[in-house]
Amino acid sequence: MDSRRLSAFLAVVDAGTVTAAAATLHVSQPALSQTIRQLEGEVGTPLFHRIGRGLVLTATGEALVGPARQVVRDVDVASRAVADVSDPAGGVLDLVVLPTLAVDPAAALVGALRLVRPNVMVRLAVADGADAVRSGAAELALTDADRVAGLVAHHLGEQAYRAVFPPGTAPAATRVTARALHGVALVTTPPGTSTRAIVDRVVGDPVIAVEAAAREAILPLVMAGAGAALLPAPLADQAGRLGADVRELHPPVTRAVTLAHRDAPLSPAAAAFVALAVG
Repeated sequence: MDSRRLSAFLAVVDAGTVTAAAATLHVSQPALSQTIRQLEGEVGTPLFHRIGRGLVLTATGEALVGPARQVVRDVDVASRAVADVSDPAGGVLDLVVLPTLAVDPAAALVGALRLVRPNVMVRLAVADGADAVRSGAAELALTDADRVAGLVAHHLGEQAYRAVFPPGTAPAATRVTARALHGVALVTTPPGTSTRAIVDRVVGDPVIAVEAAAREAILPLVMAGAGAALLPAPLADQAGRLGADVRELHPPVTRAVTLAHRDAPLSPAAAAFVALAVG
């Protein structure tokens, strides 16, 4: 299959309509429609159901999305490797990170990459990135899984969690146990997020005062007295500098920090990032 046609197909999938995809690709709508028809001719079956002005993937279209992203990603990696010969300090890196890993270690690693490759552009997305890497939507992911099925995983270390209380409200002890957190009103993220999974595991049956989908709101909510929180050490340290009461957890609560990628050639920028991270 032609990678150009696969790219066009993915543009339509992501945009939802041929018109919107054509605008994104800077091509005419008839030209894009023709490209999709050519791909459907190669496949031998329609890839979309045409419903009104919208498009819905057929079963064949659904099955093609993942492989198409991988093909387009691999072609992109090959192109970047060739381009790197003329611009060894440049390139593009698509990196997806858990929200709570965006500050540490992602920021420091991206900064280090930019020092050794000053012309590289990093496209940083915030999500649980393993699926994005598997599908080819991103090249690297920073996640908290010890092992990542189907991907090459580099264990970078452990990140500690701490209990953070509104100013003047923490227990006198320098460490708190899970038992001490029972009945304490907590500010945390919704179910299904990595931080909420830790809260549920550590506390068992937490009293949720505020469930904040916007993670950046958690610290201001704690500072405003809405409740306590379990936060990664870098955010907890920031809270301490702002005046919050920070306590170590006993026994310690940690999570893995893992860098994952497909078992395939990496772009020069991604290879440099992995080398810096694994060091």
